[in-house]
Amino acid sequence: MNSLKRLSALLLAILLLALPLAGCSESKSNTEGDAAVSGNPTAVPGTEGEGDAEPDELTATQIVKARYADTDLGGYEYKVLGPAADAHFYSQVGEGINEIYAEELNGEIINDAIFQRNDLAEVTLNFKITPIFSNDVGGIRTQLHNEVLAASTEYDAVLNRMDYMGTNMQNGDLLNIKSIETIDTSDFWWDKNIVDSFTLFGSKLYWISGDINIFDDFAVEVIFFNKQLCADNQLAYPYSMVLEGTWTIDRFYEYCKTVEKDLNGDGQLRPKDDVVGHCEENDHVKHWIYAMGERSIVVGEDGSLNIRVQEERQINAIDKLYSCMVEGQMTYTANSTEFKADHVLFLGTMLGPIGGLRDMEHEFGVVPMPKLDEQQESYGEYVSNGWCTAYAIPMTNGDPARTGMILDAICGFSNETLRVALYDVLFGAKFVRDEESVKMLDIIFVSKSYDWAVDFTWGGSYQTLYNGIYENKQNNFVSSTAKTMKLLKKGIEKLVESVERLNY
Repeated sequence: MNSLKRLSALLLAILLLALPLAGCSESKSNTEGDAAVSGNPTAVPGTEGEGDAEPDELTATQIVKARYADTDLGGYEYKVLGPAADAHFYSQVGEGINEIYAEELNGEIINDAIFQRNDLAEVTLNFKITPIFSNDVGGIRTQLHNEVLAASTEYDAVLNRMDYMGTNMQNGDLLNIKSIETIDTSDFWWDKNIVDSFTLFGSKLYWISGDINIFDDFAVEVIFFNKQLCADNQLAYPYSMVLEGTWTIDRFYEYCKTVEKDLNGDGQLRPKDDVVGHCEENDHVKHWIYAMGERSIVVGEDGSLNIRVQEERQINAIDKLYSCMVEGQMTYTANSTEFKADHVLFLGTMLGPIGGLRDMEHEFGVVPMPKLDEQQESYGEYVSNGWCTAYAIPMTNGDPARTGMILDAICGFSNETLRVALYDVLFGAKFVRDEESVKMLDIIFVSKSYDWAVDFTWGGSYQTLYNGIYENKQNNFVSSTAKTMKLLKKGIEKLVESVERLNY
């Protein structure tokens, strides 16, 4: 890298680090986990008293630099297999974006943050990142498996869709992240929700995400609301309800019914021709299960997997959803086109396609999905395992400790580069148009909910159970789960057995 690029990278770092961090909600029920958003500086042993910062105020950059002050990888070429810029869903967020590598500074904030992040890591540990890109994310899954079978060590790490990682895990292709001593999964730059959700038996974790990624955030289901329709109907923006913990499906339903208008007078409501309250493009019920604090499968205290579909609270949530979505005709099938045309008050979708709203004439805001009731302690935001990306280490990796150091450093340096660009610049200025929505994003990101079911290859039955009550307009969830329970348990048993067999 020439000196001009180094100077440009340094200037970019100064700019990014000077940006204010996104504000965090003061709501007590939603501050748990805020460290994942705002950073959670901790002391590094042996650095107490150094510099002007107090021991408990060290930044991620300071921690990583201190941790690897005496590390020299001798110019090692670190190879990463992952989706190319035009693969996965990258094209929906920006031209030329990928999460691994940026060849040079080009003025695009995400690209330049990745460039700066990588430069910091490469200089600190003395290594070089070499991406191995593929236009076929399904092919990455197959390539990884085939190369492990062939005892190949062509690359050090792999980035791919998280649901595809599940297949590679079952195939025995991945190393246990928890067994790699150079990765401390409790460091605040790693996504705590992923670590907690996907650690089995208290000691087995086969993929990981954090500040090193952006698609663990783009994959979050949110609610966009049309401010013009709120104004037309004298409805307050829902921000205060979110902060007070009173943003529930009942309040959501009230808003939806208030705005409904049969504009063409044909006696029927259609998003294309009339004004309706709520639209989603697909998976109408599945997303809401997580918003209501439920999951298909939860990890028990002993690390085992437990199916929750027959629990009373989840059945109550299903009954409420059926009452509002189907019997109350709250929910319609449509996409952002009708939302941008002021025909829909609430659009439920992932955060990733937010770029498609940039040309919307009227203002919009973003809020978490509503809770089941006010007694629910915190919000829950479904994360698509198909959109979310994660890192894994091939079982044939010849030096997992070295790879762990590299991933740790890149993720740590991402906290004040890529994460700042994503939260404070991209969302705070480029897309989201008001300060309140940025605060909502803080709540959304610490409320991410992951699940061992639904999006993985073994989880199709759960999607059918949930979405069926809307698609078939029948609330036969209890009887359907009773009939399907044997199949569900068999799938989980097979998954658990495959993980138990893994001795690494």
